[in-house]
Amino acid sequence: MTYDLMIIGAGPAGLTAAHAAQQAGLDYFALERAAIAQTIAEYPIGRPLFSTPNEIELVPGTLRPRFGPKPTREETLEYYARFATRELRLNIRAYEGAQSVLRIGDAFQVISEKAVYWARRVIVATGGFGRPRRLKVRGETPERVSYRFVEAFPYAGKNILVVGGGNSAAEAALDLCRAGAQVAWSLRRPSLDPRPDEADRVGIKPWVREPLLECAARGEATIHYATECVEITPQAALLRGADGHTQETPCAHIFALLGASPDVSLLVAAGVAIAPDERPVYDPETNETNVPGLYVAGHLTRELHMKNATVVPRRIVERIARELTRSGSEAG
Repeated sequence: MTYDLMIIGAGPAGLTAAHAAQQAGLDYFALERAAIAQTIAEYPIGRPLFSTPNEIELVPGTLRPRFGPKPTREETLEYYARFATRELRLNIRAYEGAQSVLRIGDAFQVISEKAVYWARRVIVATGGFGRPRRLKVRGETPERVSYRFVEAFPYAGKNILVVGGGNSAAEAALDLCRAGAQVAWSLRRPSLDPRPDEADRVGIKPWVREPLLECAARGEATIHYATECVEITPQAALLRGADGHTQETPCAHIFALLGASPDVSLLVAAGVAIAPDERPVYDPETNETNVPGLYVAGHLTRELHMKNATVVPRRIVERIARELTRSGSEAG
């Protein structure tokens, strides 16, 4: 059979697209390489999201946090899993990753790890964190450096270095301090104020900044402003300041939280043009790429706020539904 729509990825954007396709009466299918909402599963344990319920829920009024105004990682995972599998019964196959997408004639051939599918339209929503950025320095090994922060408890009583100037790095540093680690935080920023290129003009969120500065005042953390990690040794890391001076910072482990780039290999193989920022080229009004009928959504695009993950996919699916209805009428 040929589906109306194939969705690749079942994070917030992919789930929203699946729900919209279901509501539009389309024959759709979604593939996910790992668990449903794997993007959220990779958040630190117990971490509240930056988004409020109305920005990420699939059905208005159905995500009700129990512990605060914003849902935690666990609450969001429970919500998405329950709605996808029981409440809405979305047509999703988890743990079945797409390996290739190829336009053949008027349809797409989608090859997964288990089968070959055909679809008239495709939405790729595989997330923006497929390729973590590395430090690219001598001594950087998996044993010494992690690129994802999961939980702080295992590092209590240890010297830990966090590298990165964003809110994820700041939150990790704060969690580690609270768990009893001795934290060194290296960031290229000269301060915690927003950089000129930051759209939100907030910088480090105030509810993270203030308690982290309090940790530093108590001697539980050291903030190394305007520094970069230039080498890693078995027991320490070398940090170089803006003046060129290098200092040795003892550390049992390093968290390099430098952000990530999306994995666009599937799109490249499909013929989609990739921009210099390593994200796909697409029409900002329709989210259609240069390959007709192939769309992109979510953090794979330049919409980096999760709240748009529940808005843009619906717009894309509505357009697809109109196109398919029109083409069906013309064929008839």
